[in-house]
Amino acid sequence: MHRRLRWIALVAVGLLALPVLSLAFGWLRPPAPRADAPMRQAVYLWQRAWTTPVRSSVREIAPAFDGGLVALAYEVGWSNGSAREVFVALDHRLLAASGKPVGLALRIGTCSRERMRDPATVAMLRHAARRIVDDARAADLEPAELQIDFDSATAQLGDYRRWIEDIVQEVKPTPVTITALPSWMSSGAFGPLVQATDGFVLQVHWAKRFRFEDDAPDLCDTAKAVRWVEQAARHGVPFLVALPTYGHIALFDGDGELRTLVAEQPPPEVGAVTPMREFSANAPALAELMRVWLRQRPAAMQGVVWFRLPVETDRLNWSWPTLARVMRGETPAPGLELRWEGDGEGLQQLVAENTGDLDAELPRRIDGAWPADAEFVGADAMQGMDWSRDGVRGVAFRRTAELAAARLRPGERRTLGWVRLDRVTEIGFREGALVCGATD
Repeated sequence: MHRRLRWIALVAVGLLALPVLSLAFGWLRPPAPRADAPMRQAVYLWQRAWTTPVRSSVREIAPAFDGGLVALAYEVGWSNGSAREVFVALDHRLLAASGKPVGLALRIGTCSRERMRDPATVAMLRHAARRIVDDARAADLEPAELQIDFDSATAQLGDYRRWIEDIVQEVKPTPVTITALPSWMSSGAFGPLVQATDGFVLQVHWAKRFRFEDDAPDLCDTAKAVRWVEQAARHGVPFLVALPTYGHIALFDGDGELRTLVAEQPPPEVGAVTPMREFSANAPALAELMRVWLRQRPAAMQGVVWFRLPVETDRLNWSWPTLARVMRGETPAPGLELRWEGDGEGLQQLVAENTGDLDAELPRRIDGAWPADAEFVGADAMQGMDWSRDGVRGVAFRRTAELAAARLRPGERRTLGWVRLDRVTEIGFREGALVCGATD
């Protein structure tokens, strides 16, 4: 009997201690405080060359982001033991004209532990931080933050924290923030690191290595993103979440191994046999994620920052109509329209237009036909299309363009070809002629 009572007592003590142990080890950690107030939305301006289209986007689109923008101001990398620094020639007055907060980003390339601890490296970074802040102030732009972007190895977070402490001293009172990887949260050094900052950006997008035969990876696993945000909120430091708007074109070698990634420009001219694949941020999935966070999220999550600012010539990035809709938690959709437009003298042009707010893919084949009383005079194709006769009274246009060139942006109109007949008549689309899969 006494033995049974003693056993019951031990079990009871264990059950009472379980919540304490669970909290200590994070098993039953209470949920972070919640927020349902409007959240900030900011955007990255990561271009190094301030072309006319980039300036137009800063002028016309940047003011739509209540959280402002973060502009790349400096980048450093190492090659053959030597540092290569690039100071971006920012137009500070144009940035200030947006009327929104403007952060400055300092991007640091891969760095060994030995280089991190080298006093010369620390001195270089302190000087760069001071210079980009001073340059902004000299142009009457007070930086809202200095953001350090460094994909540190998890084992080096302690050294990284010392970097941050030095930079904070160099640029104070300018707030210093950092970008952070989800994998860092597995380290006990993560808490002290973010505590040394004025906030951080949790980067939940990436491009992992994959083979040609693999399914195209998603740039953002939204289920994981939700879990990571809940985990980050437990540290009690305010943060934003970086979400992707961009795509990549991956080029492979003959064995199906990844050769290179093209991220901001169309791919270089390559042979027809070079395997290529494109993968992009999933707009519908990210719209659903935004709906979740717009309704409720951890209070420490202040909002999101989108990577990157839409620019007209950036074909691997979302267009502004797509991003604007996703920001509201609404699902964008393409609206491809094809039609023949005549000039009243026998010439008919094949025109494609995207009336939706998401990129629309052109069909692989478009067949047109005309009545028996009209005779064929000539035809031609253009802008990524080829053509051939299809019987006596028909023509077939086939798509030759692939990847980004095969899509129409929202609002884009493109003439794909033309047909001239000997008299004015209508050309129709042959039934079943719009082929979006492989050609026959």
